[in-house]
Amino acid sequence: MLGQIMEQAGISILVGCVCLYFAYRVMILKDIKSIRGKGKPEPKDKEGYCRDTGRLLVFFGIGSFIMGALEMINPMAAMIQMVLWLVILFVLWKKVHEKYF
Repeated sequence: MLGQIMEQAGISILVGCVCLYFAYRVMILKDIKSIRGKGKPEPKDKEGYCRDTGRLLVFFGIGSFIMGALEMINPMAAMIQMVLWLVILFVLWKKVHEKYF
């Protein structure tokens, strides 16, 4: 059973775990260099930026877990859900970037 789940939804679950790890690094440890890279300008409000980007990473992680569950039921629905999730994420990320830079 676990092998079948990992075969069908393993990558989605792994992406979700990676997103949650980076959300932890940004929200709890306040490590913005982990997502922005070294040598990039600091945001105007570091606390607000960490909070908002962490929420976006959690949002994407939850979407990845939902995609993993949908892959077990209907792979096409999972793909449509993830495309919509990515479009929403890109729009929200752009708003966060404009707000803090």
